[in-house]
Amino acid sequence: MSDSIVSSRKRRAAYDPVQPCRIHALRAAAGKACGAVRVQSAGKRGLWHVSVRREHLSYMRKHARITRCVLHAVVRPTRSVAPAVRKSMRGNKGKDTLPELVVRKRLREAGLGGYRLQWKVPGRPDVAYPGKKVCLFINGCFWHRCPYCHPSMPKTNQDYWIAKFKRNVERDQRNVALLEEEGWHVHVIWECQLKKKTVDETFARLIPVLERELGRS
Repeated sequence: MSDSIVSSRKRRAAYDPVQPCRIHALRAAAGKACGAVRVQSAGKRGLWHVSVRREHLSYMRKHARITRCVLHAVVRPTRSVAPAVRKSMRGNKGKDTLPELVVRKRLREAGLGGYRLQWKVPGRPDVAYPGKKVCLFINGCFWHRCPYCHPSMPKTNQDYWIAKFKRNVERDQRNVALLEEEGWHVHVIWECQLKKKTVDETFARLIPVLERELGRS
């Protein structure tokens, strides 16, 4: 018996029809060609067992007879997440966040328009004046670990969060260092500094500095 036949039989023996390969499930759910594994089982001889995410079951049921599939919903374990963490994650946008809009509005009111958004330099500053090499990072306190309000750490899955926050902080420090090496004036504004009680004080300190750096004083 050839080695290829032996290895093929070993692969079939190792295949568990109860938990089909995940990549087959995702390709089938997306309507793509699926190299599914044929399962020889009593009563379902010659049919293809394909795992499908529950949100795609209605689509796959429609084509199950044509594709000769036996559908299995993928059971995904869920981790308990604190409501505050879930709210923060759902509200985490890449740009045009509420703190960014507040900062941009205040800059325009102070006559400091002409800025660029997400300028293509290390860290992609939220607001930048490329001609004068002045930039502002508007950081969320939770994700970037504010040194002023010291946001709490999620209580579940702490190993994951500690490592993630550490990477975030190190990346921020690295980006600031790179920009300063290139001659940029870098300012970091924290979300907690833009609350109603502190926003006026924040810009009372920031605006004169920006005016001096931009030559608009």
